[in-house]
Parts: sequence; C-alpha cells; structure tokens
Amino acid sequence: MTSVSKSLHWRIASRLLVAWLVLSAIAGSAAYYLEQGRLDDFVSRLVGTEASRISARIAPKAFESQLDRYLPAIEKTLAESRFVGIRLYGAQQKILLERWNTLDAKVAEDVAAHHHRFLGISGKQARNYWIDEKLYIQSVQPLSEGKQTYGYLEGIYQVDAHVTAALIHHIEDVVIAVVVMVTLTSLVLYPVILSLNRQTIRLADDLLQTDLDLLQTLGSAIAKRDSDTDAHNYRVTLYAVKLAEFLNLKRAEIQSLILGAFLHDVGKIGIPDHILLKPGDLTPEETRIMRTHVELGADIVSHSNWLRRSREVVLGHHERFDGKGFPRGARGEYIPLIARLFAVVDVFDALTSRRPYKEPIPFDESLRILRAESGSHFDPDILAAFEKIAPEYYEQFYLADERSLQAMLQNVMAKYFLMEIPG
Repeated sequence: MTSVSKSLHWRIASRLLVAWLVLSAIAGSAAYYLEQGRLDDFVSRLVGTEASRISARIAPKAFESQLDRYLPAIEKTLAESRFVGIRLYGAQQKILLERWNTLDAKVAEDVAAHHHRFLGISGKQARNYWIDEKLYIQSVQPLSEGKQTYGYLEGIYQVDAHVTAALIHHIEDVVIAVVVMVTLTSLVLYPVILSLNRQTIRLADDLLQTDLDLLQTLGSAIAKRDSDTDAHNYRVTLYAVKLAEFLNLKRAEIQSLILGAFLHDVGKIGIPDHILLKPGDLTPEETRIMRTHVELGADIVSHSNWLRRSREVVLGHHERFDGKGFPRGARGEYIPLIARLFAVVDVFDALTSRRPYKEPIPFDESLRILRAESGSHFDPDILAAFEKIAPEYYEQFYLADERSLQAMLQNVMAKYFLMEIPG
C-alpha cells in the first residue's frame, strides 16, 4: 500500500472513529439525562405531594406564623420515605424551617451549598448531585394559592443504591448498544466512503491533468514563439523544483514555482514580432517595450484563479537583488522567494543552453558568471545553495533529450499536483 493510499485510509478511518466517539458520547449522555429526568420527575411529584398537604392545612396569611403545625407531617415524611432533608422557605426565599433525617453531617453541609434560585425560573425545579458516591436529588415546589406564592417546600431525596446501580447499568447498556451499532454502521460505510473518495480523486485528477496539459501546451507555444524549445521550460522547471526541495520550501510554494516556471514569459505573447524576434540589439524604445512582457504576463495569469499562483514568478523573475531590475525595482527580500530562486535557474539554463544566436557556455564558466552577480543580480544564499546541487542535476538534465525531460517533468507534476488513486 502506498503512502497516499495509507493516508486516505487513515483519514477515513480517523473521521469514522471521531463520529463513533461523538455518537457514543451523545447517546450515553442522552441515556443518562433521560433516566435522571425520570428520577427528577419522581422526586418532584413526591415533593409536590407534600407541598399540597401543607397548602391544604393552612391559609397563606398564617403560613409563617404557624410553622409548628407542619412539623408532625414533615417528621412523618422523613421517617417513612427516603427524604433526608426538608426545608420550608418564606415568600422572600429565606429558610424558615428545616429538618434532617441523616447521620451524615456532610450531606447537610453540601446541600446547604446548593440553594435553588427561585425567582424567574419556571417549570420543574429539580437537580441532582453526588455526595460520597451516593445520588441525591434536590427538588422545590412553590406553596401557592391561586396566583399568589407564599412559600416554598424543598426536599432532598437520596436515591436508593439499587436504583442508582440500575441507572448506571442502563446507561452502560445503552452506550454498548450504540457503540456496537455505530461500529457496524462504520464497517458498512467504510468501503462505500472509500469508493466515493476514490471516484472523487479520479475526477479531480482528471480535471487537474487537463489543466496541466493546457499549462504545458501554453508554455510550449510561448517557447516556440520566442524561437526557443520546450526543453528550456522543462529544464528550468526541473532545476527550480530541485533547488526548492533542497531549500525545504513548502508544497504550496513549489506548486506556485512550477506554474511560474512554465509561464514566466507568457507576456511575450503581447510583444510585436519585429521586437521579439529581432536578431540584433534592441533600441532603448524596443527594450522598454520588451520589458513590458513582465507586466503583461502578470495581467494574463491574474484572470485565472489557478494560474494566479504563478504571478510572483511571472512578475518578479527579472527583478535584481540590488533593486536594479524591472518592472518594480524591488530589492532583497522584498522580491518573493520563489522569484529570487527562479531567477538563478533561469539565467543558468540560458547560459548553458544553445540558442539560435549563441553557443552554450560551459558549466564552470556559467557558474563563474552567476557568482560574479551574487548580491547584485542574485540572492547570495540561494545562489550558494544552487552551486551545491548544480553539478548533479546539470549532468542529469543537460544531456537529456526532450522526451526524457518531459518524462521527468511528468513525475514532478504527479508528485506535487496529482493524488495517487489507492488500489
């Protein structure tokens, strides 16, 4: 299995795993809150029953002045049920009376820290918490007559250990069932998702391959119009990629560099033939017109979302490190890195290549010429890096014919633009 194939399998498996964990957590939480809600409702009904008894025994106006009348009923409730504490509040939410039926002082202390907020809260007034691995539910019911609320009754209920254990086991069973269901679903969906991803990758690669073919065709057309050959575009792109890899540039930067290498002279399409193909020296005015090919090229690629990535190379490959280049006179690190890099390999290949108007300059002499321009035309650090790799790749690329260069370039394109289809 290839690294790309492993990557695709891992991405799909990891995303299914995340979905599995999320669904399991949601189902477990839902089961817990559902069962807890049932317990809350049960305790709220018990507290509500007590509240109804109290409301039936006394008039609202006499509630706070006759608290002793409720004590027998409260004591009986504590003795005959699993309530461990009952508190009565007045209309102003102050505790008027409380009784406890527990030897555990910690329960009363902890419950005291969990007062309800009565005002502005409608609906069920119940919540739960754990104390020493025991589940308690705290519920409040208003004491009212008509629309008038004259007090509140709060009950603290200890859930039976068997009920608590049953709740936990039920949650565990639900979680296990969800895990099993999600696992089975994932196993069924995995090959389907993998197949869809493969189809998507194939379609994306087909479209991208078409774009790359058009890119190479456009680059070839530019080269032929400039009395050049495809070999120059191939070599300069290969040199640029090898230098970029040596400098540890990011994948996205190398992609932009490749596009720029193919299209660096695309603006020459707009230069008149009598200037572009002139065999002799250009006049100052002709030189000015020739130099406009840089901005023409930048304008051409700016109209395509994909080709726009080549703009830094197209616009910056004639800039000089000392700021004496064109079209903007940028200098140093104000020139984009990939443009500074491309300037080195472009000039090197121009020097070592045979052109209609000159013979190729030997390798050592070409490097000497480049070295003489270090710090003026070229970035010294990039040139120093290129000198380290130049001997190896000069032997590899200079002696190769166009077909071999094209094959090497196809491998580079596949590496940086195409995603391998997993088997």
